[in-house]
Amino acid sequence: MKRQLKRSKKVKGIITVPGDKSIAQRAALFSILSSGPITVTNFPDGADCQNSLNAAEQLGVKIEQVEGRLKLRPPENNTLPRQATVDCGNSGTTARLLSGIAAGSNIELTLIGDESLSLRPMKRVIEPLTEMGAEFFCENGSLPLKIRGKKLLPFEYKLPVASAQVKSALLLAGLASHCSVVIREDSFTRDHTERMLAEIGEGIETRKIKAVPVEHPDDPRKKKMVMPEPFKYEAKLSAQAAVKGGEINIPGDISTASFFMTAAAITQGTVTIKNVGLNPTRTAFIDHLKIIGCEVKISDKETISGEPRGTVTVTGLKLKPRKISGDTTVGLIDEIPLVAILASFTEGTTVIRDAAELKVKESNRLEAIHHNLNLTGAKCGLLDDGLAIQGGRELSGADFVGFGDHRIVMAFSITALSLAGPSTIDDDSPAAVSCPGFYDILESIIR
Repeated sequence: MKRQLKRSKKVKGIITVPGDKSIAQRAALFSILSSGPITVTNFPDGADCQNSLNAAEQLGVKIEQVEGRLKLRPPENNTLPRQATVDCGNSGTTARLLSGIAAGSNIELTLIGDESLSLRPMKRVIEPLTEMGAEFFCENGSLPLKIRGKKLLPFEYKLPVASAQVKSALLLAGLASHCSVVIREDSFTRDHTERMLAEIGEGIETRKIKAVPVEHPDDPRKKKMVMPEPFKYEAKLSAQAAVKGGEINIPGDISTASFFMTAAAITQGTVTIKNVGLNPTRTAFIDHLKIIGCEVKISDKETISGEPRGTVTVTGLKLKPRKISGDTTVGLIDEIPLVAILASFTEGTTVIRDAAELKVKESNRLEAIHHNLNLTGAKCGLLDDGLAIQGGRELSGADFVGFGDHRIVMAFSITALSLAGPSTIDDDSPAAVSCPGFYDILESIIR
């Protein structure tokens, strides 16, 4: 539905956001392989999470509501149906992680999805899972995808592209098939799968590789820092690894919270988000806000169910431009629309590189950002792998296009707060993919 977007001189308020989507989807899918029930607190009701929950139910998981919490009982006798077709909707996480579970199970599973998901790449999981021994049948490396699970081979793999979904798919394949898996990364990606398995299961080890000082070859008086191994992170799954069951308390989704942090930044207001996830693989946006000039305070820190969380307060001040690339871009990949929007309200030029991954999300997010920012009068250039944005201009209201992408819809709904003149978004419904109550939360902080 088309929505009129509100302006605000300054936002202010204390809010909570729905549970973390990435953690919730993993909890739902872990229940397929668990030997005991998993009880989940703060499971969000966004469409992506419901797709993961529906997939688990279709594969035999019993779902109960118990005192406001979800109780997920694994399939009877831990046996999956011999054949099944699962509709993943718009959820790439559901499709990719289920591919791993199916690959290591005695099941013939067909995955289908909506038009957007059916255009997104699956080769990145198909290729390593095929090397492990599973069989895949599809056209053009995308959905619909048929998987014939097998007893898989032990596997060692270095991710060619930073992807927590691929890492998780391979670990879940190893869990399903009871084979060892070693994953190595050049960039740190989300580690929710490893943390969850350590919390409600066993058989996972992780380590981060740090640079060490060695004698400089040209000057023995000096030292240089070198990596002792050709990767930065390693996750090892043993053949005896298993999901046992237990309790998972999900913190608020920091990716959703980032939209409201951005609202504070561009209006020079203050927003406090309580019980928000602070997993170190997810806090790059908080670091970004500090670097570009915002005041950020974190309090009430604690760790529950293996996931750190706390209260984050962001106050907007005069913003500074920044160039981002490499590992910084990897850490900010979901928040790049917000990084670009912040740049448009900043004096100077912000350059975003190494973000080609955004071309194969729910939309081509680089093109979507470029299109919408230029509607406001911002000067935004489209690069092969990113964007260049020259800020500091007075920006006007616009009729924004969401491209069916929840992050684009929410990002430009936030942008409208600080534009001169009225704005609209062509269809606000995609916001429900990750935050069904997005506009209610936004309304609560508008002053």
